[in-house]
Amino acid sequence: MTQSLKEMKGDVDEVKRRTRRSRPWLTCSLALLALLVAVGLWVGWIVASTGLVRVPLFTSLAYEIPTPTRPVTPGVPAEVILQETFTNTLTRALYEGGGTLTNRSITIELEETSMTASLRSLLEESDLTWLDSSQTQVVVEPEVGVEVFIPIENSPQSTAITLVFNLGAQEGNLVVTPTDIFVGNARVPDIITTVFLQPFLETELAKLNAAMVGYASIHRIELLPRAISINGELSVSVESSL
Repeated sequence: MTQSLKEMKGDVDEVKRRTRRSRPWLTCSLALLALLVAVGLWVGWIVASTGLVRVPLFTSLAYEIPTPTRPVTPGVPAEVILQETFTNTLTRALYEGGGTLTNRSITIELEETSMTASLRSLLEESDLTWLDSSQTQVVVEPEVGVEVFIPIENSPQSTAITLVFNLGAQEGNLVVTPTDIFVGNARVPDIITTVFLQPFLETELAKLNAAMVGYASIHRIELLPRAISINGELSVSVESSL
């Protein structure tokens, strides 16, 4: 009996030793499993919050249909306002200067309704058919910036892309600085904005700034409630008599 008890105690001690040796592997396995579950939950939450696809359970918790700050009805296109303002300012300056352009200052005020009309026209003429140009709009708020709201065409979840950026002037040119980009309710990381969106904006701005060369140089841009004010100087060379 004594010998049997000793052998049984030895077996128990061996089992304990083996359990202690295998426990680190078990702990690591459980930690890895917990990490994978956490990553899966995070990915599911992010995907659901974009509204691009419906994720069971997650969508009802993470997603709400995005809406703009306020509805904006399109007005006179911005390019029409720019042309009229430029022509009227130039004519008045020549008249006041007796045929000589002595006062070159120019101020242009673009309302969000005008920018909305121009943006809708631009999207209608583009190949971006997956964007709903008819509901696209621009909102201007000094404490927020310029908000561009672009719904996704035929989206089952009625999701949209929302871009928020600031406007400025540098060396006579227009400068756009993105601050926030959302797909649905999911905020796009800054690194993606820098790598993908910034080069596109710089290319389009280069075209716009090149078109303005010879007409006007921008000195300052101010965000107003529902409009932006552009202050600059005429750069045309006119020395004719009225």
